[in-house]
Amino acid sequence: MKRKHLIRLGAGAGAVLGAAALAWAGTAANAQDNSADNDFGAQVIGGQPAEEGQYPWLVGLGSAGEGTPWERQFCGGSVISETVVLTAAHCVEGTEDAAELVVFSGSVDLESDAIVETAVSDFHIAADYNDPVAMANDWALLLLSEPVDVEPIALSAEPEEFDALETAGWGNTGEEYPVVAEWVEVPFVSDADCEAAYPGEVDAASMLCAGDLANGGVDSCQGDSGGPIMTPAGDEQILVGIVSWGYGCAEAGNPGVYGEVADFDEDIAAVLDEWGVLA
Repeated sequence: MKRKHLIRLGAGAGAVLGAAALAWAGTAANAQDNSADNDFGAQVIGGQPAEEGQYPWLVGLGSAGEGTPWERQFCGGSVISETVVLTAAHCVEGTEDAAELVVFSGSVDLESDAIVETAVSDFHIAADYNDPVAMANDWALLLLSEPVDVEPIALSAEPEEFDALETAGWGNTGEEYPVVAEWVEVPFVSDADCEAAYPGEVDAASMLCAGDLANGGVDSCQGDSGGPIMTPAGDEQILVGIVSWGYGCAEAGNPGVYGEVADFDEDIAAVLDEWGVLA
């Protein structure tokens, strides 16, 4: 079974051509269509539509140019300061110019009049991305051309402190690409169980797993890449991870794998300092 990057391959193309014909040629050139190799429904599996204001920091990453936000959005991200978005490295690897990228904020509904499109002026991909194993240190930062009026999410929670986490995004439902982001609660999976599920493919320092190991049924999936996995709803949610990869979607024994933000704190702070951004 082939590894599946959890990345959207272009909503507009998918709506017209169908999943088997997708071939995104923009910033996500490393992505692959696995519809012929894996039996899965590409979506936030087992979830429900997010309410406005539920995840104010959740943004869509898209391509600059013509088309609606729904047509151009291909990954997710999290606002960590008014001018910086944290996303997955595999969402932007292959990007030659920051001007290729835009961020959609202000609503969980990509067709809402409240959506704000903001240009990206610079980006940083983790220097140790894909080291020591493929997809390790799967994080990147986007510097926005102007501030967004969005509540940032705090960083640095140890995920093992929580029995369950929440993830959200605009992944394909298998029938259509949803206009409104969906969210789902996923059980935390220990490092030992994560490594047992994916022998030789997990870097426990920079990755965490979440999902129902025994039964499946809840997961992030293609289209959710770069988006957040967070502590449960409460007084202040904290970002613990970044949607990264997995085998299949919501399959028993194959949890979703996420970049573990606590491991990147110092490196993220260094980039923000270089950009002159207050953390």
